[in-house]
Amino acid sequence: MRKLAVVLMACVALAGCSTKFFYNNIDWLLLRYLDDYVELNEAQEEFVIRKVAVLSEWHRTEEIPNYIRHLDELMAVEPAKVTLTQLRQQEQKFQQHSQRLIARIAPELNAITRDLSDSQVEELMNSIRVRHTKYKKKYQTLSEEEIKQRYKERIEENLETWIGSLTEQQETLLDAWVSELQITSFDWINHQTQMRIEVNSMLSHRLDTEKFEPEFHTMMFNPTSFYAPELEEKIEHNRNVANQYLVRVINLMTPKQTDYYRSELQDWKELALDIQ
Repeated sequence: MRKLAVVLMACVALAGCSTKFFYNNIDWLLLRYLDDYVELNEAQEEFVIRKVAVLSEWHRTEEIPNYIRHLDELMAVEPAKVTLTQLRQQEQKFQQHSQRLIARIAPELNAITRDLSDSQVEELMNSIRVRHTKYKKKYQTLSEEEIKQRYKERIEENLETWIGSLTEQQETLLDAWVSELQITSFDWINHQTQMRIEVNSMLSHRLDTEKFEPEFHTMMFNPTSFYAPELEEKIEHNRNVANQYLVRVINLMTPKQTDYYRSELQDWKELALDIQ
């Protein structure tokens, strides 16, 4: 369920390419995405279109200004002076952005979930199972070394998106960063299996408000409560490792990387201003 909420958030969040085109076609883009999971009937599609229109207007007038202020704050950051405490504060701000969106989206997602027919629920669960199976096939045959190589590639790609090519010192830090990470791929496979059971159980009594509401609320606002203890410990370990090394990478940013970083943020700010 939270995955669908993230999709809705993406449909009203900042986007690359033509943001005005994106905003003007949110309903169509969302319906196309949802169709990959479950085919909605005409009434359900009309409901989504109405709600997305209201949501996008709220996001445009109330949330985009928050993003612009946050972008200005990020552009003023001096990389060499960034501390672990400051990084965690920024992480909290991004989480607050997400929580406000989820809080706004949850009632609409609740309504459309309760309106699903038995056949639609079956189709949705099959679609989720297929995607989970793809993830399992992607990782279950890989060695630890191969998985960590994928971790490295992903981290490096994310870093270079924001600061450009890494220096030799930063590459060395990245190698150390990845070496300290704990593998979670197999834990995620088990988690996905358990979540299919949880979601299917929740949907099976979607018309029973007394049972459905608390389960839906937990799934939307406290999804980490479904983590197995071992997965939760690994995630926390990896988060701490990532934060420590990310601060060190940031502290080593060159003037060229700093200009690149601020240019990227400025591009996002211009996109946000264009939406308003």
